[in-house]
Amino acid sequence: MADSYRTRLDALMSQERAEQASLRAQLPAALQASLPLDAVPIVAGMGFLADAVGIGEEIRSAQRAQSSANPAVLHGRVFGRGAGLTHDTVLAAFADGARVRNRLLLRLAEAIDGGPLRNEVGELLAEAPLPSEEDDADTSADERTARIARLFDAQERALALCAERLDAIAAD
Repeated sequence: MADSYRTRLDALMSQERAEQASLRAQLPAALQASLPLDAVPIVAGMGFLADAVGIGEEIRSAQRAQSSANPAVLHGRVFGRGAGLTHDTVLAAFADGARVRNRLLLRLAEAIDGGPLRNEVGELLAEAPLPSEEDDADTSADERTARIARLFDAQERALALCAERLDAIAAD
């Protein structure tokens, strides 16, 4: 019997975390500090589950299109690729990426099991809202980072829920 979707998702995300940690350790300390969060395991997990239900290319294409104008990308276009990013720009880029993934996780949930799973995933993601532009003016970078980290955690839990639902469907 093949491993469950949940088991394979967990293994993939653990592998991605380990690879990212290894790469991060090779960076200068200042650059390491400027990258407070890591969405690579979430993106990999989302792709894995999307492939399982036949919408992998749709999800990857939408992610590329919807992330093509995030704050870090725009900064690079205006100031050049070698120009340093401020911590606020990095946080804005992480927040934008999280917004894109939220929409795509809802699409993934719908493809797996329709509206009920989409609603469950939506409720889970709503428990960890991103800071709004209004919040940014009154919130420290540490608090914005913590809020984005909570959303990343919610996104990982949403992936786990999707994998578990795939396992339940496969068992029926």
